[in-house]
Order: sequence, then structure tokens, then C-alpha cells
Amino acid sequence: MRTLLQLREQVNQIDTDIIEKLAIRQQLSKEIGEIKLKQGMEIINPIREKELYTIYEKLSLQYNLEPKFVKTLFKLIINYCRGVQK
Repeated sequence: MRTLLQLREQVNQIDTDIIEKLAIRQQLSKEIGEIKLKQGMEIINPIREKELYTIYEKLSLQYNLEPKFVKTLFKLIINYCRGVQK
């Protein structure tokens, strides 16, 4: 059986991984924003967002997570990334 310290270290590593992935997502969002600007596209794409939320719901169920929690989390991420794209 793993110790409390081992479990906490694992959680800490996962948190670090999440932050690293968010930083990568932020950079990708900046690049997407630049492309959208050059192509005269709107920042917000409701069709794309609907597709994403459908994917997030399926993934949340696949990984036994509460879909409402996952949707709320990604709303925060998407709203932040919209700001990065401007």
C-alpha cells in the first residue's frame, strides 16, 4: 500500500503536468488567434465550442468524472483562451 507522502507526491506531479499542459494550450490559443486575425475570423466559434463540450462530456463519462464539473472547468479554460486570442 502506498503511503500518504507517496500519494501526495503523485498528486503534486499531476498538478504540475496540468499546469504545463495549460501553458501549452495557452500558446496554441495565441497562435490560433493570430491565424483567425489574419483570416478575418471571429474569435468565438459556437459550432466548435459545441463540438468540444460534446467531446468533454463523453470523456468525463469515460473517465468516471462528473460531466457538470468538467464542463465548468473547460468553460473557464475556454473563456481564458478567448482572451489570449484577442
